Amino acid sequence: MRAKRSKKYRKLMHQYELTFGFREPYQVLVDSNFLRAVHSFKMELIPALERTVQGKVKPLLTKCSLAAIMANQPLHPRTNNPMRPHFLPPPTEVPLRHCSHNEDSTPIDEVECLLSLLSPTTEVKKNKEHYILATADAPAAAEKEKERAAIAAGRKRKRGPDREAETAIQKSRELRQGARAIPGVPIVYVKRSVMVLEPMSGPSEDIRDGVEQGKFRAGLSEEARKKAEAKAAATAGSGDAKNNSSGGKKPGMKKAKGPNPLSMKKPKKRTAEGGAAAAPRPKRKDADAGGAEGGNAAEEGADADADAAAPKAKRRRRHHNKGAKQEDGNEAGESAAAAVPAAGDAMDE
Repeated sequence: MRAKRSKKYRKLMHQYELTFGFREPYQVLVDSNFLRAVHSFKMELIPALERTVQGKVKPLLTKCSLAAIMANQPLHPRTNNPMRPHFLPPPTEVPLRHCSHNEDSTPIDEVECLLSLLSPTTEVKKNKEHYILATADAPAAAEKEKERAAIAAGRKRKRGPDREAETAIQKSRELRQGARAIPGVPIVYVKRSVMVLEPMSGPSEDIRDGVEQGKFRAGLSEEARKKAEAKAAATAGSGDAKNNSSGGKKPGMKKAKGPNPLSMKKPKKRTAEGGAAAAPRPKRKDADAGGAEGGNAAEEGADADADAAAPKAKRRRRHHNKGAKQEDGNEAGESAAAAVPAAGDAMDE
């Protein structure tokens, strides 16, 4: 199927959905002529219907249509029952639609049966069950077209009884005309090995235009308005609950993000509580040169630090050479030895 035609059929079925409430899977009533045409053109029934109506389908065959098909079949010599035709699909593919038109459930004319299912009441024509009609021209009509083509080509016309062919053609046309008179009935028919979906009929277009104009004039009806108000209240309640749970934040507002902590500079060490910077630690050489005065000053500084209760800086180990450590030890021993005799002389005096 071409893209342009499939798009047209999709739009048409969408209009049927909006105006008349059609839903998938679509229920399709097939007649005997439609099955014959599909079989003669070697078409697959369900895939072809789905491509035509642009959706899933459920084909149905009425009891009266089945009776019309079996009435023209020859009898089996052994069972004395009519033989099953080749164009009739199995019941698993096309289930039977039970129709009871009278008390004893005897079949009636196929055209009357299909029209009664499409519109059960004659007073108010309405497709209550949302059926789609699938039909085709009678096989005699195709033969008649061939004869007309032969006559146009200059051949002689075959003489024979054409009454049966004419009645079959009239019935097929009556069925389509009766279906067009019922609003909301899509019609699918086979024409020259192509399955076609008819455009909307006059009654269907009138109802569609009335529905569209009613929407513009009245706007939303009371029921639709109530539904809209209830939906708005529900959405508002859910929005309030979300705001309360999130601490009153508006939905959709993004929180300001801080800088990447890995790309920031490390903070410097904090100063003492009094605001004064921590005193610098004296170097070891200055302490050795200062002698006892330096030691006293260090003790006083330690007492002051204890009083201030300032956090002490962590001492860092300094790795020196062993020779330097030994020289420092010898100098400290000599200074201590010199201090001992000086202390003895002071005691003698």
